[in-house]
Amino acid sequence: MRIHEVGIVIGGIPIIYKTYDEDINVNHNSDIICKSALMSSILNFAEIILSPMESFESNRYNVFFKKNKINSNNSQNLDFFAYVVSDKEKKSEKLKKNINTVLEKIIDEFKSQYNGDDYTEVSHYSKFNNVIDKILGQGNSTEDKFESIF
Repeated sequence: MRIHEVGIVIGGIPIIYKTYDEDINVNHNSDIICKSALMSSILNFAEIILSPMESFESNRYNVFFKKNKINSNNSQNLDFFAYVVSDKEKKSEKLKKNINTVLEKIIDEFKSQYNGDDYTEVSHYSKFNNVIDKILGQGNSTEDKFESIF
């Protein structure tokens, strides 16, 4: 299985967008913002209409996510989503459980470092990409990172 990206969206704002695809140009900020807005909309819609989701799949990808709350600098309680996009695989409970553990670690670490911040200055959080790499594993390739989760 291959991880394509890991991200954090707070209050609809893409705070972290870490891609593991070398062929993707991350300089397209509008694509990142649109993708984050779409993901936030899907998750909020599913939460209202359906029971809370933890993952969904397309023809090519699985998207796993975890929702939480985080405080902003003005004491506002904001929706906080951490997500992982991977190649589509048959769903297994072990995979879902392991990804869920990874997402919990990402959320806990981010909240311990940045709870109560002003989340509008996105460049402030670029150093957190290194934390994500450590949580996923020490391998150089995307496959190594994902295999280290197990």
